[in-house]
Amino acid sequence: MDNTTINLLSNALDFGSARMQALSNNLSNVNTPGYKRKDASFDSVLAAARGENQDDTLTMRVTDNRDIALPDDGAPKANPAIITTGGGAMRPDGNNVDIDSESTRMAAAQIYYQGAAQLVSGQFSALKYVIGGGK
Repeated sequence: MDNTTINLLSNALDFGSARMQALSNNLSNVNTPGYKRKDASFDSVLAAARGENQDDTLTMRVTDNRDIALPDDGAPKANPAIITTGGGAMRPDGNNVDIDSESTRMAAAQIYYQGAAQLVSGQFSALKYVIGGGK
């Protein structure tokens, strides 16, 4: 069975979750002096989708005939990187979080995540339909 689509959607959910966590941390620290806003890097997810930067991943090897090999589905696993951004308006206390911008980004991230979750749900509904013989 080809799990490529589900694995790619899983990476999309991981990215969306990491982004919402970073943005919620920004909103939580809007009044923390010296706090710099953070965001999830889409570049690291794209690089993983292209098969780049795979040197830092762990792979399993079968060293004994009693070992159970994990199936290699061929889909790279993306680990979104959390980056600190120095741009934006800096307040006198050194904090660069703008609550209005972060709220807008959070709303967009929620829409992204819900869209990816609906696609995953659609994939499993299609599998259920096929397994059920089209009933």
